[in-house]
Amino acid sequence: MTIATFENDALAVTAGSFSLALTVKQIERTWDALSHFPDRRARIELHDLAVRLNGFAGHVAAIVAKGGALDQPAELERFASRHVSLTLRAWAMDSRCMSWFVVGPARFPVDRNRKRMEWAENAFRVVGDHAKAARAAVERIAFPHGAPGGPIRASNPDAPALIRAEIEKHKAVHAQMKAANAVIRATKGQEPEARVQALVDATGWRETTARTCIYPAQSWMGQGFAAYQLSGQLAEIKRLEIRLANIERNRERGTVERTHNTTAGALRVVENGEAARIQLFFDGKPAASTRDLLKREGFRWAPSEGAWQRHLNNGGRHAVSRVVSALQVEEVLS
Repeated sequence: MTIATFENDALAVTAGSFSLALTVKQIERTWDALSHFPDRRARIELHDLAVRLNGFAGHVAAIVAKGGALDQPAELERFASRHVSLTLRAWAMDSRCMSWFVVGPARFPVDRNRKRMEWAENAFRVVGDHAKAARAAVERIAFPHGAPGGPIRASNPDAPALIRAEIEKHKAVHAQMKAANAVIRATKGQEPEARVQALVDATGWRETTARTCIYPAQSWMGQGFAAYQLSGQLAEIKRLEIRLANIERNRERGTVERTHNTTAGALRVVENGEAARIQLFFDGKPAASTRDLLKREGFRWAPSEGAWQRHLNNGGRHAVSRVVSALQVEEVLS
C-alpha cells in the first residue's frame, strides 16, 4: 500500500483528507548553503520522506491483515499530517545551517553554526523517533493485549491460559530432550540407521532431525543435548510458573487503592490487577520535579488512563514506596 509517490522530481502524498505536493525545485534552496548540489539533496529528502510514509502505510496494512482492529484511513492521515509537519520543520532548521566548503571560510560564524547544526540534528532525530513511535502506537491500538505470536502480556484476559500452554510446551520439549539423550546412550555402538530409527520412535521427530541430533554437522557439537540445554528449559519453565503465579495472585486481589497526602497534593495509588499496572493519580499535572522523579522510578504517563503507571510487581510496589517517601508523606487518608 502506498500513500506517497515520488516521480519526475515531484512528491505527491494523499492520506485521507491530507494531501501534499512538493517538487525538487520548490525546496532545493533549503540546502544552498550546505551543498554544491542542493537539487540532489532535495531529491534525496523527498525520496526518503516517501519511503517513510509508505513504510508506515505498509506496516498498518500488515497489522490489518493479521486481524488488528484499526481505522486504517484515519491512522494514515494522522501519521502523514504529523510526519510531514515534523519533516518540514527539520528542513527549515537545516536551511539555517552552513558549510564553509560552500560559503567560504572568511568570517565564518563557527559557534553560531554549530548550535544551528545541533538544532537541525535534533529536529531530524525527532522525525525518526516519530516514525518508530507511531508504528508502536498503532500496534498497541490494534492489539491492546499483544500481537498474535508476540509476548504474552499480563493484561491479556487469556494470559493465564496462554502461559500454561507455554509451560506445557517447554515441558514436552524437555521430556523429548531427555528421551533423546537416553536413546543415544542406550544405542551406542549400534548401526547408524538403527540408532536414528530408535530416536525417531522415541521422540516422534523426523528422520533428518534425529540424524542431526546423533550425528551433528560439527563433531565438536557433541551428540544429543548438553546439560546446559536441559537446565535452560527447566529455568524457563520455572520463570513461566512464577509469572503465572504472580498474575493469578494479582487478579485474585483485584483492585487495591490507597490515597496519600503529599507535597504534590493528594496521590491516589491503584494496584490494577486486571490491567497488570500499578497506577499513580494526581490532582492535576505534577510539577516538573515530581515528573522527573516518576520517570526515574520507571513510571510513564498513560493518557488513556490519566495516570502514571508501570508494571504491577514487587519492583513497582517498591518504586511507589520511594516516590511516596520522596514526596514527604504526611498521612494516609484512606
